[in-house]
Amino acid sequence: MTTIPEQAADAPERLVSDEQLDAARIPVTRVGLATIGGGLGSFALVDRLRVAGVPAEEIAVLGAHTSPGAAFQARCTALGMTDDSRLRSDATARIDNLWGFPGYAGGEARRTRSLRPLTRQLLQGVAGEGSSPTVATVRAALDKEARRIGWPLMTSGIPADYLFKRDAGGYFVICRKKGGMVAIRCDHVHLALGAPGPRTTPEVAAYREAFPGSTRLTSAYDDNAAVLRQLANRGANVVVRGAGPAAVQLLEQLAAGRIRHGRDLHIWHVVRSWPDGSTGHDQRLGFRHQALDFPRAAYTGALRDELRRAAEEERLDAFERLGAPTTPRRKAVDELLDGARAAGWYDAVVGEVESFADDGAQIATRVLLQNGERMTIAADHVFDATGLETDAGQHALVADLLAFSPVATNRLGGLRTTPDWTVEGGDSGDGRMFASGRTARGGHYGPVDSFTGLQQAALSIADTLATAGFGERLSPLRSARGWLQWIGGKSL
Repeated sequence: MTTIPEQAADAPERLVSDEQLDAARIPVTRVGLATIGGGLGSFALVDRLRVAGVPAEEIAVLGAHTSPGAAFQARCTALGMTDDSRLRSDATARIDNLWGFPGYAGGEARRTRSLRPLTRQLLQGVAGEGSSPTVATVRAALDKEARRIGWPLMTSGIPADYLFKRDAGGYFVICRKKGGMVAIRCDHVHLALGAPGPRTTPEVAAYREAFPGSTRLTSAYDDNAAVLRQLANRGANVVVRGAGPAAVQLLEQLAAGRIRHGRDLHIWHVVRSWPDGSTGHDQRLGFRHQALDFPRAAYTGALRDELRRAAEEERLDAFERLGAPTTPRRKAVDELLDGARAAGWYDAVVGEVESFADDGAQIATRVLLQNGERMTIAADHVFDATGLETDAGQHALVADLLAFSPVATNRLGGLRTTPDWTVEGGDSGDGRMFASGRTARGGHYGPVDSFTGLQQAALSIADTLATAGFGERLSPLRSARGWLQWIGGKSL
């Protein structure tokens, strides 16, 4: 029977040797780089490395899915987004095209034989809602590029369970599979695990502990399709908690269902604070509007460089402020909710949720209002849209790494990294450990989970790996050749 090697009681950190794995009869496969996660963060790095000529057999992708867009699609589906729903992403940033040209808007214009997508992009920030890709557009592009770079050759759909430093340098990644365990020995490792799951606030946790059999409270990221249909069909009192894009998506679905079925469905929207009406804020409906999750200058402008140079605490304060919950302005949604409020079946409540309780027939939401008074809302269902978990330590693999190595997290929950996305304390001999996406939240880049952020990380990590002797930098000639191969759809 295979077992995980234990750490000696007096060891400063856990190191594992080839001999220990041999003794445990764990078969080992050798690669140059293992990327753990298997989603968009892994895809961005693998795409960059393959374009620069790294062979597929030198890369192992470890994750629960065989498609890089599977988790992305599942989250979109959970939020009720259809193939035609538009993402909160700049159409000029393409996760499947590291050059960014042509962008999603150009592809959509060519496919639909319409100049409207390009017009929206050109007028972005001046008039209209700007241009952003649809779910189907991104998914199709991901699948096409995954096939082109040989993604199936690098992944088996098996998630990683443990990450060990090898005593002679490099790393071992241990995976459980039917019949035992297998190990990947790699020179370098990359962590892009995404969010551990929906955020669970203390009030939600207390409710679930007190009422374990209740299904009246769900996360915005759960599969709510059946619940939404049921509520729209029979009518109900519903609470939506949160003010970000997930909350807006739920509000839109609930309002549309109420109009479609004509049932008496009343929506209570609970938000922590109300905007002051300044630029970008909607004092009428209570949303803080912003096209992207961070100001544009935090992506590629002067603000990005300023924050990169800032001390950690100053940088984290700025990230909390700049990355506070906002939502893109969508005229159709504004009109829908305006009409609902005028008709008397949509109400906003401003305050902090103190608790949830269940009497067997309804769920009660107790809110401490801004004026100090308390209000209790009796409802048939509560949708909690307070976001995704930000603590990377909630991943079992990262928790184990934190316990048995000198790596650490910052107060925003991401692994502490250097400006080149190297995990502090993660080096093993000549081997380097990297993190990107939500796993690196609070590092030296604000919008880490955006398409642009994932590609920025991939470009930087690939350059650092090239310096360490793994792969090559993208010279102008190699980059031009890579773009022409991408345009032509040539397999790598």
